[in-house]
Amino acid sequence: MNRFRSMYVFSIMVTTLFLSCAQNSADEIDFGTVQDSVYRNEYFGLTVTMPADWSLQDQETLKALSETGGRVLAGDDKNLAATIKASELKSVHLFAAFKHPVGSPVLFNPSIVCVAERVAHLPGIDEGADYLYHTRRLLQAGQMEYVFPSEISEASLGGVGFGLLSSELSMAGTTIRQDFYSRVTKGYALSIIVSYTTDEEYSTLRNVLDSVSFD
Repeated sequence: MNRFRSMYVFSIMVTTLFLSCAQNSADEIDFGTVQDSVYRNEYFGLTVTMPADWSLQDQETLKALSETGGRVLAGDDKNLAATIKASELKSVHLFAAFKHPVGSPVLFNPSIVCVAERVAHLPGIDEGADYLYHTRRLLQAGQMEYVFPSEISEASLGGVGFGLLSSELSMAGTTIRQDFYSRVTKGYALSIIVSYTTDEEYSTLRNVLDSVSFD
């Protein structure tokens, strides 16, 4: 896997890294449904409208990409690899949409991903910023040289408060940007991650973020 393609694999799994107490969260919440490019999750009351020409991934593909991304991020660090593997057991990938079909011959594939991870057993994680603090630490521990241009801040999606962590990664003269939006609700850290390299890609993803709504 070349390093650019590994980056859009990372966009699926980088928010599910730091917990170690295994629990199958898929038994509690649903994966949601997609109709006419609109994603709907009844458990979280979440609705998101995707670009009609983007490629939505099924659960089998998401699982495979997540496992691959975990191996790439951890590298030879066996402790980090074990942490990632444990977190997979209690995290649910709700959706992932890419501009191009996975595997397309492109340098980078812009994406939006939504993940939920069980945090009810961790009383120190009260809000999205707490979750993103640990996310940042795990990214720093991985083999990729992430840069964080600003501190964790607050943002709003669909009129609901989220924590926001922005990151950058330089590869072959190109800066890859990822923005992590997280909030704690119903015992889960609900995270939406957008990955892009250009202003045009961000503009498209911003439109998707602006479509987010909650019941």
